[in-house]
Amino acid sequence: MDAEEEQRRAGGLHHLLRPPPNPADHEGLQISDDMFGGSASSDDPFTGSEMDQSDDCAVPGVEEEDSEEIGDEDEDGGGKADDGGWTANVAHFDPPCFSDGGKVGPVRDMAPDARPIDFFHTLVPESVLSGIVQQTNRYAHKYQLKNGRDEEWRNVDLAELKAFMAVFMYTSIVHGIFSEDITALWEVNEITYNPVMAGIMTQRRFQRILRYFHVVSSSGQQQSDSLRKIRPFLDAVQNSFRTEFKTAQTHVIHEPPLEEEPMIWSRRLERRRRKMKRFNLWARQCTATGFISQIHIRVKDKSDSLTHHEKGYAIARALCSNLVGSGRNHVVFCVPPHTSLRLFRELESHGVYGCGVVTDAKHTDCEGLPASVLAKPPAALRKYDSVIRTKGRYSAVLWNARHDPFRLVTNAFSPTARGKLVVKKSRRPDQELPCPEAVQAFQNHIKYIDKYNEKFAFYIISYKPSKTWQQLFWTVLSLAMNNAYVMYKLSPAYARSRLSRNDFGAELLQAMAGPYFQEPATQGEE
Repeated sequence: MDAEEEQRRAGGLHHLLRPPPNPADHEGLQISDDMFGGSASSDDPFTGSEMDQSDDCAVPGVEEEDSEEIGDEDEDGGGKADDGGWTANVAHFDPPCFSDGGKVGPVRDMAPDARPIDFFHTLVPESVLSGIVQQTNRYAHKYQLKNGRDEEWRNVDLAELKAFMAVFMYTSIVHGIFSEDITALWEVNEITYNPVMAGIMTQRRFQRILRYFHVVSSSGQQQSDSLRKIRPFLDAVQNSFRTEFKTAQTHVIHEPPLEEEPMIWSRRLERRRRKMKRFNLWARQCTATGFISQIHIRVKDKSDSLTHHEKGYAIARALCSNLVGSGRNHVVFCVPPHTSLRLFRELESHGVYGCGVVTDAKHTDCEGLPASVLAKPPAALRKYDSVIRTKGRYSAVLWNARHDPFRLVTNAFSPTARGKLVVKKSRRPDQELPCPEAVQAFQNHIKYIDKYNEKFAFYIISYKPSKTWQQLFWTVLSLAMNNAYVMYKLSPAYARSRLSRNDFGAELLQAMAGPYFQEPATQGEE
């Protein structure tokens, strides 16, 4: 008996909510649920532990071939200063000590019998949804005053709005089926039809609510704010992310994977085409839990005059705004677009430290970095050896990997501290590659976030309307749902019910639908 059949016989909620799965569409469910919201403290590089580096997460340039002899010396040594004050002299210093080493997890004490809806409303309060009800009804009234009475419309209430949202949530646990047209839910066929979900509300009522659905009914104010149509919702959710969860010391700034652009009907082409997404979303994510602590959204604008480097700096600076002034000595890992000395110096002045990858001048702001690290590795530098230049607390590192050199800059790790990456091999002994501790730390934390996002991307609400603000709304709601599951896994409630992410989502949408959700009758009852 396979795992899917066992779950069906166990009577879980999800078999009532999902149509028969297509293995090609549901490969994401095969990923172990333990990596989603689990603890990564055992791999924390600050404790000096080692890291197993699997093939799919290997450092760029590292292959499964036998390595050359590995040395530890800097072949380009020398004690005198060069490169604008950077020197080859290295001195040890202790990494920043996290000044708030308490329990990581929900700030509130959640009861052991807490349900998924309790965690969700911790991040998306009912008061926020009540505001959406009010704005939706107000927009429907204004629209009908201008365009004539809609005889089929009646005002929506909170219970019906939550049921409406439950239909969208359903598309996050049946990945890919409704990405083009959610009305297929009501079409009687073996692939998309689900009598339980279709019974929540009629297709015509769903489309009526979708037509008038609004977070802000009036756009007359703050025209310069590109996010004004979801601003109240966005601010409320961001505040909950900040205040309702206690994160660990280390965070990653990156652009998480999201669903592809929505499909729309093209009158010119007389077929459906993919609408280009008009926004980008970046996140600051806790590397010990996967909890997204802060998000930053930029709507694409042709009049945007910021350069690539200025945009990367502005995004990272905005994402660290909640850390500035906390005095807890957080460490932020940055991908190339956000790495710069300018950013790290500003963060350090507020008690936040950085470690970021450096590529080329096109993708990374290399201003102030030593030329000897940015240049091609010296011919005499052996594979897996390093060139390290220091300037005060800052270290610029060039680690000579097999093909592509790996460069980074940091003020969070001592230049004398050593680590190692373990490359697993299928038929030969594992290969241990010595490297600076900063290289090991970066790969360690990125590895966890990559695994988290591999599963996280599967549970994004897949149906996106054509309007940009609605795409943003359902995307942010998806992030809140995933964060709610992280909170659940780190609470006493998980030890009692042990729901998988799929079952968590199924129970959440059942609670959101409330009285509109009707359990299917069994054969005996019929």
